[in-house]
Amino acid sequence: MTLQRRPPAAALLALLSALLLSACDAPETATAPDRGTAGTGTPDSAEADTDLRPLNDEAGATALANQRRAWREALAALLEAPDADSLAAARNAWADLYSAFNDHYLSLAAVACQRGVPERLERLDGWPFYPAYVDALPAWPDSGIVNDPALELTAANLRRQQGATSEGEIALGFQPLRLLVAGVPEAPRRAADFRGGRQEAAVPANAVEEDAAVQVDAPARRRTYLRLAGEQLEADLDALDGDAAGDPDSLRCALSTLDRRLALLDRQRPATDPEAGLYLSPRSIELIDASQPEAALSQLADDDNAALRRALEQRWPGFEKALEQARERGDWSPLGAWLRPAAGGIAPTAAVRG
Repeated sequence: MTLQRRPPAAALLALLSALLLSACDAPETATAPDRGTAGTGTPDSAEADTDLRPLNDEAGATALANQRRAWREALAALLEAPDADSLAAARNAWADLYSAFNDHYLSLAAVACQRGVPERLERLDGWPFYPAYVDALPAWPDSGIVNDPALELTAANLRRQQGATSEGEIALGFQPLRLLVAGVPEAPRRAADFRGGRQEAAVPANAVEEDAAVQVDAPARRRTYLRLAGEQLEADLDALDGDAAGDPDSLRCALSTLDRRLALLDRQRPATDPEAGLYLSPRSIELIDASQPEAALSQLADDDNAALRRALEQRWPGFEKALEQARERGDWSPLGAWLRPAAGGIAPTAAVRG
């Protein structure tokens, strides 16, 4: 009997099939990356790997949802019938919503980091800003987007105006909204500022003489601006709705975000004159102070977040001691020192953003 040789190509195919079957039988752990060694070179415990849950702040999330609803209702009432009562209600609803936002800030920052959308959080509450970029001030009665008839008020245009040429050119978020419904101490907002009526706008020096009588319905534009900015605020909050994944990288990123915010607040405290340049209203400062850092410290210490605390400690030792000291003192600085060690460690700019 004559034996036939297997063709070379068929032999290769058979060998490849055998190798594939062997690979399928191999355990997945043989090639899976060891996430626990990042940052410290020490593996996570089995408990830390399996017991992580999203950063818990159920009460804060509920309060924020309730205040969002109240703000939408107050804003709709003001836009439909501007009067002293609806304006006062909108101002109060803004303050309640901003307070809830600040109480829940750490969770929102964790979501922004985990999902890779830090720009949403930044647009929600960018400051300090130039008030005259948004609306008229006593020293500049024709200033701002509200009084610029050359700029069509659309959602896309307002997003383009955000930081158009400098960081202080803030067109969207909580601070412009407050300016629109509250004004400034020297010129408090009035209900008449939202009721129709045309007035002459400032004319550029190079305007043709016959085109000089430029008219702008500032109250109508103010209503449109308020509606569009309110809708963008809702969209950005929606983008940060829900829980972040339970991972220490996103939480450290969120802590770094809050750390930078608190440091900026300390630098901004004296700059509360709206006509002196960059500005943050005293009311906004008051509401941030009432929430932070106490809300974040309490949230971190919550029993439901124990596994995340352990994970942070394993990745970046010293966290739990810093948290304990911060709570004892009622002061953020121990956590700030942990985030920004004098030597070694991981700087906040290296935090994972999603």
